[in-house]
Amino acid sequence: MLSIHVVFALLDFIGIFKLTQRELFIAQFSSSFIILISAAILFFQNNGNPEDFTLRLLVLTTTQMLGYLSVLLALIYTNQPIYFIFYLLGLSLAVLVIQTSYIVRRLK
Repeated sequence: MLSIHVVFALLDFIGIFKLTQRELFIAQFSSSFIILISAAILFFQNNGNPEDFTLRLLVLTTTQMLGYLSVLLALIYTNQPIYFIFYLLGLSLAVLVIQTSYIVRRLK
């Protein structure tokens, strides 16, 4: 997950995204916070049971999606720049897709 955040930060630093330092910090911090909170759901009292792990994975994905959508909705209602909203949307989609594929491969 750290590599996804680093890649998106580098994309901003080379000029693909035109975020201010404040916007970049808010996007990176909110994404990291959502990931840390939802990771606690996945690993808290993990007993190694595959059925429980599948349920935890569904709860993790739902929690992350609701967290990201809540932050995006707050940004939309506070009239933030559209490029900032799309940056966080792209970051959230990249995190969700790569994280889910990694966890599903790890289950096999």
